[in-house]
Amino acid sequence: MRKHSDIPWLIIWLLIYLGFLILEIITGKCLAVTILKYGGLVLCFLYVLIYARKDTFLVAAMLLTLIADGILAFNNVSEWGVLVFILVQVAHLLRFSAILRKTPLIPVLLTMLVTVVGLLQKEIPLMFILSMAYGVLMFANIYKAFCWCKLDRSAASKCALFGFILFLLCDISVAFSYVTTTATLPHTITILASYFAWMFYLPAQVLIALSGKKRDFETEEILELPKMKF
Repeated sequence: MRKHSDIPWLIIWLLIYLGFLILEIITGKCLAVTILKYGGLVLCFLYVLIYARKDTFLVAAMLLTLIADGILAFNNVSEWGVLVFILVQVAHLLRFSAILRKTPLIPVLLTMLVTVVGLLQKEIPLMFILSMAYGVLMFANIYKAFCWCKLDRSAASKCALFGFILFLLCDISVAFSYVTTTATLPHTITILASYFAWMFYLPAQVLIALSGKKRDFETEEILELPKMKF
């Protein structure tokens, strides 16, 4: 199979990345910044669709990411947007579980437990419940990515691991931004947190997309995790 260079893709991603980072500093949030950000995500989806279509869970995760970010572009505190992002994490979890040949039973059960307990407590906001469920799945995916990297040490596993680490840093920034909007803190802090979120987010999605192409589906071994039940 002919190998295609990633350099043109990486150059375009880099130009988009620097474009919205610089433009947002100069003009603040505007339509052009939003278009550049979303354009970078569309490019991630197209890359996976072209080079990693066999990685069906990754294709699904990238498509759901586009939907979730599309919702949040109109309303950045939308519960529907967070719900779709939970589905994104589920798709990634199914992908890692398929690679490692391990059922995602514990993280799924823990997510369900957190959700049910939260819903039973009527005073807890729905956004907080969804965020907790999302957090459980995020940490499960980081653990799975670490296991894959530890066993395989391929370019694919490394891209996935570092991608999810950046994904986590993005989510921490998003959470901090959300908290600052509900607390009596300077608006500048909210702006900075939102800015840093995207500084981590696009590179995270690029690395995760690259992890699909880097997989060798013809020679990939069945990876097993003896003595690990998570």
